[in-house]
Amino acid sequence: MDKEKWYILRTYKDQEYEAADLLEQAIPKSLCSLCRIPQKIKMFRRGGEFHLVKDIMFPGYLFVRTSQPEKLQKELKKSREFPQFLLFGKTETGEDELIPISTQDLTFLQNVCGNELQSDMGVTDITLGENRTILGACGALERYVNQIVRLDLHKRFAVVAVPLFNHSQTVQFGIRLEQDRDIVA
Repeated sequence: MDKEKWYILRTYKDQEYEAADLLEQAIPKSLCSLCRIPQKIKMFRRGGEFHLVKDIMFPGYLFVRTSQPEKLQKELKKSREFPQFLLFGKTETGEDELIPISTQDLTFLQNVCGNELQSDMGVTDITLGENRTILGACGALERYVNQIVRLDLHKRFAVVAVPLFNHSQTVQFGIRLEQDRDIVA
């Protein structure tokens, strides 16, 4: 039996959970062992107080693990129950195919969401020095501090530019400052 690999399925924004539910109900487990919608936790200010909320990391994307991408792709195409999936990748001969997740992309996803992409990307505790420089970070952002392109301390997020999905992608990380420590992740 072939080794399972991760692939990307694209659907329309706000239809991710519907697509994942239908995928789990209609597709045999032998064709798709896992389906994930990576999520992140972020800080949200309401009424002067911070709250933690969950949000989808990549709207419109599902991540599936399979050892039989061709069979899964054919099953998805023939099922009329699914929300319409957007175009698959193309082979050299022009045939549709599932889009594999590169090793580099999978490493990033596993760093922030766990080996099975099962965990929410949590809020990172940061310690600031003079001139808003980050002296320390503990959490998902820790490995990517040197790639921050925007830091918004008021709204409690950092934007990181990472090579992801064959181009430079920005990913928003929730941050928590020392004075926010009573807000539980």
